[in-house]
Amino acid sequence: MEFLKRTEEELLLLDAVDRFIEKRIKPLREAYNDVPLPKSVARQVLAELAEFGYIAGTAPESVGGYGLSNVMQGLLTERLSRAFPGLAGTAFIHSAMTNRIAMAGSKKQQDTYLQKMLNAEMIGCGAITEPDVGSNTADVSTRATRTEDGWSISGEKVWISNGNISDIASVVARTGDGKNGLSRFLVERKDGYTSRDIPKMAMNEWSTATLSFDAKVPDWRQVGDEGKGLQITLVGFQTARAYVAMLSVGIAQACLDLAIAYAQEREQWGKRIAQHQMIQEMIADMATLTDNARLLALRGLYLVDQGVRCDIQTSMAKGYATEAAIDVASKAVQIHGACGISSEFPVERYFREARLLTIPDGTTQIQKLIIGRGLTGLRAFN
Repeated sequence: MEFLKRTEEELLLLDAVDRFIEKRIKPLREAYNDVPLPKSVARQVLAELAEFGYIAGTAPESVGGYGLSNVMQGLLTERLSRAFPGLAGTAFIHSAMTNRIAMAGSKKQQDTYLQKMLNAEMIGCGAITEPDVGSNTADVSTRATRTEDGWSISGEKVWISNGNISDIASVVARTGDGKNGLSRFLVERKDGYTSRDIPKMAMNEWSTATLSFDAKVPDWRQVGDEGKGLQITLVGFQTARAYVAMLSVGIAQACLDLAIAYAQEREQWGKRIAQHQMIQEMIADMATLTDNARLLALRGLYLVDQGVRCDIQTSMAKGYATEAAIDVASKAVQIHGACGISSEFPVERYFREARLLTIPDGTTQIQKLIIGRGLTGLRAFN
């Protein structure tokens, strides 16, 4: 399988990342245990991560990127998620928006924002979901109305990752009727949006917020052609789903590593519990689930790299990997016994974090409907 092969240069990068994560990221996770990552800290660490290709790593070197494949960027994401899933999510969202400007933005958009995004002087978010709009993206009601010199944008977005620490948002708004009536705009916070963080069961280091828009933006801030916002968004979802899968793989691998280490040390009935058959069965299942999830996610990212539509494959990756991470984390808790439900041990935190990831970028049930639609050619939803 071609997507499993790494060049010598890529292996050196992964090795450098491993050392950086051990020295810099793991202590940061302990310092911010399920509490919001301050914006100043987020700026600093995102700028540091950019040096390893985490921010717009797949963008061409000519615009400040690393020219990495999505497969390689996915492997970087997994490593960061093993150590600090909330930070990995923050970096993924910021990188996705930076990439969007690098790959699809106009010359003026690139000149104005790209360097600021690459060095985390500005932090980005994508604003799609609304109070009455989740998986039904075509029903977005946030309105963009033409003015004499640009656009007036009004509406509310919810569950926006990076929302409360963002300086700029890529907003999907309605400029016309129907599915061909959605467009994208770059809206700065100073243009007129406010945010409010939404507390979650886990990963509160990764901001998730409600955004309220009453903004005016110049005409040049429109991204792509008017009315093409839905198509751009749906294509973007297939990539995002593969990255969420890699976030889940990172959590699963962390839980597997912790469970093995604990089972090798903990003794019961006169021997280490790793020698008990049912413990070995759980560890074998955990390893198999994790590897399966990784392979599905890497296949999806490889297909994205080939420039082909791969909704089925990336939905398989997202649906399987997020559910697998829950199962793996649950088994890790079980292997730890009473220690597994103690906040003094990390597996209970990973379990809560794994549970979150079945929801964003389409629930597990939506992924199954996308797969079914792709295989049968018949729609269970529009």
